[in-house]
Amino acid sequence: MEAIYQRIAEKQQTFSKNLLKITSYLYDEPKMFAMMSASEAGKIMDVSETTVIRFCQKLGYSGYRQLQEEVRESMLEKSSLSDFGKQETETESIKDLMEEDAQTIRQAMSRLLEESLATAVSRLAACDRTLVAGLRTSHALASWFAFALDLIMGRTRLYQPTVDDVLLRVGELTEKSVVVVFSFHRYAADTVNLAKLAEKQGAFIIAITDSPAAPVSGYADLVLPIHLNSVSTLDVAPVAMSLAKNIVSAISQKNIEEFQQRVARFDEMASNDFFGR
Repeated sequence: MEAIYQRIAEKQQTFSKNLLKITSYLYDEPKMFAMMSASEAGKIMDVSETTVIRFCQKLGYSGYRQLQEEVRESMLEKSSLSDFGKQETETESIKDLMEEDAQTIRQAMSRLLEESLATAVSRLAACDRTLVAGLRTSHALASWFAFALDLIMGRTRLYQPTVDDVLLRVGELTEKSVVVVFSFHRYAADTVNLAKLAEKQGAFIIAITDSPAAPVSGYADLVLPIHLNSVSTLDVAPVAMSLAKNIVSAISQKNIEEFQQRVARFDEMASNDFFGR
């Protein structure tokens, strides 16, 4: 399925809402595409057969049959035993569970385009300010990313709805600003509305989310999808943290002189009153 996911990643920025809906189903229910006709699958997804065929052609296939054959071949390559152990997590050790996280990170890596990651890094490294948003279960991810980014380059603020006025924060943005939005199922409406306002302000919006069909994707200039079969943000967290951490690391290397100067100033500050010895 990885070759199919790669095609999706290359084209999804141009997808309509219906094509994004089909994308989400293909991630979640590949067996449906393997077993059903375009007409049958379309009825389940509430789109027309023509839209399903157009989706296939958008990905570079001659039609639905060619996509279906590739999905079937991909599923046949996968052993039926591959999911067996995942059902018995009660007996797994902590290290085994960590290895599952590592495998999930590798899977997510294969679906992310290098060009998209490079764009995220270059936009953040050159922006005049960054606003980071993430509410409910996405808040911890947004908070860490905002802290780390502010540490290495400054000019970063975490949107906190209990403290900040959304109109004031978004009103500070310019066309050189970047908004990074963490939005995972169940998608907080306030986060989506902030992205909508920021889009009107002209800021560049990066969405880190779990599906190209997520509500926030419609307002994003760049979507970095972390798609897992599970809808739990707890399961998404290791992948999202790895992605966030390494975006920060790449920015620190891109702006190496600025980063080193900040580190030097940070280390020179008298901090005995704040940190234990």
